[in-house]
Amino acid sequence: MARNRVKFHERGAHNDIKYSGPLSFQSFQILGWSCIVITVVMTLMKIAMKVNPADTERFATLNEIISYFAEMSLPFLLMANFARILNNTDGFKKQLLRNGGAMVAIFAGFMIFFNRYIVGTVGLLLQDPKEAHPLVMTSFYNVNPRGFFAFNIFIDLFLCTLVMFFMNARPTKVFTGKKIYIFRAFTLLPIAYEVICIILKGRSVAGSIQIPSWAFPLLTVKPPMTFLVFVFLAVFIKTRELRYCRHGKTHDDYQEFLKTNRNAWNFSVFAAIVLFVAGILDIIIASILLAGQAGSAEALDALVESEKAFKNSIAISIGFGKSACLVFFAPIVLLFNYTKIPKNKIVGMLIPVVGILLIALIGIQGIYQLVSIAPIKKLDGAQLGEVLTTIFSMMSAQ
Repeated sequence: MARNRVKFHERGAHNDIKYSGPLSFQSFQILGWSCIVITVVMTLMKIAMKVNPADTERFATLNEIISYFAEMSLPFLLMANFARILNNTDGFKKQLLRNGGAMVAIFAGFMIFFNRYIVGTVGLLLQDPKEAHPLVMTSFYNVNPRGFFAFNIFIDLFLCTLVMFFMNARPTKVFTGKKIYIFRAFTLLPIAYEVICIILKGRSVAGSIQIPSWAFPLLTVKPPMTFLVFVFLAVFIKTRELRYCRHGKTHDDYQEFLKTNRNAWNFSVFAAIVLFVAGILDIIIASILLAGQAGSAEALDALVESEKAFKNSIAISIGFGKSACLVFFAPIVLLFNYTKIPKNKIVGMLIPVVGILLIALIGIQGIYQLVSIAPIKKLDGAQLGEVLTTIFSMMSAQ
């Protein structure tokens, strides 16, 4: 006789399954930061190909392969954040402070570096220092037809954490009773921010606006489809709670159910399906937008064949077509168990620190390698000796 299927609201720790994915949120943190490091390597390789075109053939294939891994940084980190929130290991407050603090720190660091060391240095070379900022921005717009530079990944992480916060937090003051619906409606704020960034990027690429430099570290980085996937997963968790509690179960009962292997497996399967579908859908949307921009089959072929025109097209510039990596990311999620708590919490604290150090070391080594391959006229020993003597004499005089 066939075994009766256990109803959803009757599931719990007493009838849990044995399978537990081997990867924890700490594993996804490591993989996410590894992808960020790979992104830095990929950027240096692209610069190397520009500096020395002879390296283009050598790096082209490798650069194309690692670009898929580079795009997975946000999905890995989002899943890690998702797990922390669901497990209440840090809570919403710590997650918002961590991501928000990092977001503000990068914004402040960029403003200081850009205005002090880039614009400031150019100003020292000009008769009128006030011309420095317009000159730098004009040069940037000439080099970058898209008109913007998005790099602050913590903007995306902060927005996604806000979505989870407004959708799942249970306020004990102000937004109580029926006012909780007002609090839930705040979920639209981070979504609106994402939409506004997409519109600004699109208009910038189209040439109808110029995004100011101070807005660069405030722009979202990763593809819109990745953000949409996270919203879907947040809705999935919320609707499951409503469905679970419909039969007399409490919120505390649901919190216990969230810790089970069965729920973790159900979440992984749903997430894998959503990620795979999103990856395919993103490719389709990008193809439609590119076809619409080209206007004809011949123009579309020319657009795709021209690497520069393809990358600077509106669809690709705002992030569509860059979520194809989600198709490859989907199977990895089946190995993920967000209920798995790492034994050593110190490792989790060190992961970002080690990641930043690796990025710094790779950057320094990359600059050294770029100088070595750059077509720069070499100095003879006597000339270089005079320069070094001058530098050392100035240092010793201090």
